[in-house]
Order: sequence, then C-alpha cells, then structure tokens
Amino acid sequence: MVCGGDHDDDDIHDGCSGDNLQVLTRGNTDQPFKPLLQAIQSGDYEQFEAAAQKYGNEALCFRDEWGYTPAHWAALYGNAEALKYLVARGVTVDTSCYGIQGSKPVHWAARKGHTAAVQVLLQAGVDANVADFKGLTPLMTASMFGQTSTASFLLGMGAQHHLTDINGDSALHWASYKGYADLVKLLVYSGADLTKVDNFGSTPLHLAALSGNAMCVKTLCQNAEVSLQPKDKNGKTPLSLAVNHRYKEIAGVLNSEIKKRKKVIMPGGLIQTALNAMFGRSIYSKGPLLLFLCSFLMWWYPLYVYKVIPATWNLTRGCHYTYMAWNVFMWICWITTKHSDPGYLPINSGRYIRIIRQLPTFTCDMRTKKDILARLCHTCRCVRPPRVKHCRMCNRCVKEFDHHCHFVSNCIGIGNRSWYFCFVISLTMNCSYVIYMVSCTLNVEGFNILYVLALLQAIAFGILSLAVTVTICSSVLLNLTRNELINYKKYAYLKNEEDKFHNPFSRGIVLNVLEFFGCTRTKVEKNEDEFFCCD
Repeated sequence: MVCGGDHDDDDIHDGCSGDNLQVLTRGNTDQPFKPLLQAIQSGDYEQFEAAAQKYGNEALCFRDEWGYTPAHWAALYGNAEALKYLVARGVTVDTSCYGIQGSKPVHWAARKGHTAAVQVLLQAGVDANVADFKGLTPLMTASMFGQTSTASFLLGMGAQHHLTDINGDSALHWASYKGYADLVKLLVYSGADLTKVDNFGSTPLHLAALSGNAMCVKTLCQNAEVSLQPKDKNGKTPLSLAVNHRYKEIAGVLNSEIKKRKKVIMPGGLIQTALNAMFGRSIYSKGPLLLFLCSFLMWWYPLYVYKVIPATWNLTRGCHYTYMAWNVFMWICWITTKHSDPGYLPINSGRYIRIIRQLPTFTCDMRTKKDILARLCHTCRCVRPPRVKHCRMCNRCVKEFDHHCHFVSNCIGIGNRSWYFCFVISLTMNCSYVIYMVSCTLNVEGFNILYVLALLQAIAFGILSLAVTVTICSSVLLNLTRNELINYKKYAYLKNEEDKFHNPFSRGIVLNVLEFFGCTRTKVEKNEDEFFCCD
C-alpha cells in the first residue's frame, strides 16, 4: 500500500467478488457439479444435500482450474449449513486457491462479513490468524471491507491485530485506509499499535488522511501517543497528503489538533514537558516515579534531618511534629494507592464469551449491535459497562477510570481514587511545610544553594499537587472522572439528544461527594442485562 497511490481491491481476492453463478462455472458450460454449486449459491440445503449424495465425495473435494473448492463458494455466499456438511464429511476447508493471492475460504467469508461461516470454519480447526500468499489474515480482510461484526468476532476468537501483510500493513492500516471509522475505533480500543509504520513509512494516520473520512482521523488524533506530523519515506505528512487530495475537512482537523498540542495550558504541562525531556515520551516510563522517590528519600529527607532540624527545631518544634505526621499520612496514602485495586474488571468474563459466540446469530438492529460491539474489550475479554476504560499501561479495564498516575505507577479508578485524593492533599500540605521550614532555615543560617534547591523542588511539587487537587475537586463536585472531563466528546452517554454535553451522573454536590468516597452506591443508569438482550 503506497501513500497517495492507487490501490486495486478487485485483484486481491482471486475472483471472490463474483456475485452470480457465471463466476462458478465460467469457461466450462459442461461443469459436472453445477447443481451442487447452484445449491450452495441459493442456500437451498436440501438441494445441496441431494446433489452431494448424488455426486459423492468427488464433488465435495473437487478444485476447478482456479483452485476454488465448494468450501470457497460456501464461505463466499455465507452458507454455514453447507460448510457444516463439508466438515462433517471430513472435507478439507482450509485449502488455498491458485494465483498470486492464495485465499482460503475463511478469507472469503471474512470479506463478505459472513460471521456464521467464519465461526464454522474456526470450529473446524482453521487458524484465526491464517495468512494468504500476500500475508493477509481474516482480520485484515474484514478490516479491508468494513466488516466490523466479523472483525470483532475474530478478535474474540484470538485473531492478532499486530500481524502485518507483506507490505507491513496491519488491520488498523487497512481500516484507516478504507475509511471505516467504527473498525478503527474497535482496533484502537483493542490495543492496536497506533504508531506502527508499514514498508513505505506510512502510519495509520497517513492512510486515514487519504481515506477522506474525517472521523477516522479524529479517532486516531484523540490518542496522545500518536504523532500528528510523522513523515513517510516520500517525506509526506498526513496533513500534506490531505491538502494534496483536497480533503479540506481532514486538513482542518489535523491543523486544529496540531495547534492544541502546541499549547501548554497548565503548569502540569510544563512539568510533563520537562519529564519527557529527561525520561523520554514513552507512556511506560518509570521516570516520574523514580523522580518522586529520589526527590524525597535521597534528597529532601537527608537534608531535612541533617540541616533543617538542627537549625529550626527550637524555633518551629510544633511545625516539625505536624510535618512528620503529614508525612506518615502521605506515605500511607501513596502505598495504598499504588498497591490497591483501582477497580479492575474481571478478565475472561462469561458474558464476553457468550456474546462472542452469539455474534453470528444476533438478530438485533444494527445500531444496537454497534453499541454491543463498542462495549467489548478483546484484550481483557470482558464487556465494559459505561464509564469503564481500558488502560494501555496496566493493560486492564478500570471502573470509572480517571487516569494512569506515573507518580504512583498505578491506575486511578473507583477503587483507589479516595486514597489518591488524600495523597495529593497531603503532598500539597507537605510541600507548604517544606517551603516554610526552608525559608526559616535560610533566615537563620543565610544563603545556601542546597536550601535554594530544596525550596525550588517544594515549589514545583507544590504547584503540581495543588493543580491536581483543584482538578480532582472539580471532578468530585461534577461526579465525572478526569478522563470524562477531557474526552467528553468521545462518549455518547455524556451527550443528550441534541448531541450537546449532558451529565447524567450528577446527583447534587453532597451526594456526589459521598459517592466519591464510597459512602453511597453509584447511580445506575439502566439495566445492563436488558441492554444486551437482542433476541
């Protein structure tokens, strides 16, 4: 797949785009097994079974001059009953056709979105990650043709989203290139690598910019780890590709996102920039945690014991006692926050397995089906209720996910948010005491570079902790998480019928505060069992 180049989709599946029986029997009007093939196309199982009994196993196993088998055509037309019959008779249903593509029946079923046929083939032992001659897996094929339900089923059955074809393109590359926003969301939420480049240096964002679908671009840009201005091997950025193809809406989205990232709104942004410079931009970096521990344990506490206490003990003895108490409380809160369960959802839940198995036979309307698919997490293999988000650093789904805090190296969610709030408040108080005591020490002993550095450290941590405290207070009063406050446009449950912001969780300041500290049950929006009932 070359950025900006033309891509011919009609040649990549060796004729499986045929929609009539002429494709089945082209070039050979005397096809001896024509009744069998006609029965496969029409879906008439009785006619198919009669033809199979008439012609025997020779008809079930035959391959024409292009290498197509009855299993290929049954997969193409979604004839799951015919496939079950072939499997029961011991017919191989994993044969590659001839030609440069070498597609197997499962690829054809995935292309057409015949999830029931895919299910039969996988149950027969076909590998969910089997590749054709060009390296395309069933998941890539489903992503290429916008088959969201089939892609979700394949992910649930063990399909790997990180695999690539011979050009280095993954399922996310294909979904982005073809402009299927729902599939892009599905793969992003399933943990697909958003920064992977193919053999031409193109990221999914490059290909989304070529698709003409602004929603795909927005979905990718919402993730902070995605670089907005990467260059492919031709030196082109997503923005330049959108401009060259005259996609004004996509160019506007990219320009807007680039400007947003250049702004530093809060002091926390400055600190994060400094941390990135010191420890790199990796979301898995332990740099902030090490900085916090070293600043207190290896720098401030020795200075406090050997310098500050001797100089100011008699002057501010009560202040020292209070400071020590706040320190004990801070470390209790820090340890509890770090090692407590933030609200992980159970993995491999029975509901997830039931839904995956029922996907091929769901009879609900398309909108409800999309809502169900959006709630599946294929990494944790669970069904996510509202307000649950998958943390890519912890690799788990967290109830009422707030954010992942690098200073405690843990997620902040419904299970530990009150302890985190206490930690941040105690850190703010400790920093204020440090500022006061260091100032007293400077007044007693005069200028010392060590005291100045300690004062600057306390001011930096104090500003950060105060900013976080204010953010948490606003979240508590609104009964929203920080993730919801920042990404409210992404969540349908935070919008009303007019597509404007609406907070359904606020119950008043008092009840919101009580709910945050776990003194009352959370508000139940609707019965989830009713939501998932599609029969």
